[in-house]
Amino acid sequence: MLMAALESPLGIMNAYEIATADDRMMGIALSAGDYTRTMHAKRTVAGTELFGARSQMLIAARAAGVMAFDTVYTDTDNEEGFKEELRLIKNMGFDGKSCINPKQIGITHEIFNPSEQEIQHAEHVMEAVQDSKDNGVGVLTVDGKMVDIAWVEGAERTLKLAKAAGIYEGELV
Repeated sequence: MLMAALESPLGIMNAYEIATADDRMMGIALSAGDYTRTMHAKRTVAGTELFGARSQMLIAARAAGVMAFDTVYTDTDNEEGFKEELRLIKNMGFDGKSCINPKQIGITHEIFNPSEQEIQHAEHVMEAVQDSKDNGVGVLTVDGKMVDIAWVEGAERTLKLAKAAGIYEGELV
């Protein structure tokens, strides 16, 4: 398996071509140090200088059907900042984060593993969608939110991730 690090504006612009360059490509990752240097940008806690690159790389990865990994977090003594960045990239849709220090691994798993609330909601979605199919209904309400067939993939992914992490033993996936 291969994973490519995107380190420059040209790398980001060609993210899709890089992600599809070989059948063995399993993912692409952002290398923010070189990227921000070539962009003449300063690294900030908020990460606004990386938003465009993160977004474009993530879109390219999804279009190519490969995983997307975020750059390392170099302030290894700032655990809260690291957690905040993990939440941001998880919510953006990243599959994971490159870690520069072993103490970051457990924190990354903690944030990226589905929460109990996410698992319960995914179960509710899977159950409700199955019930609605049986009754010929296409759009329904689950946990107070509108749900249709488009939600199934996300619910399945949540349960598969939870199962892979050893925190879900259900039979819905």
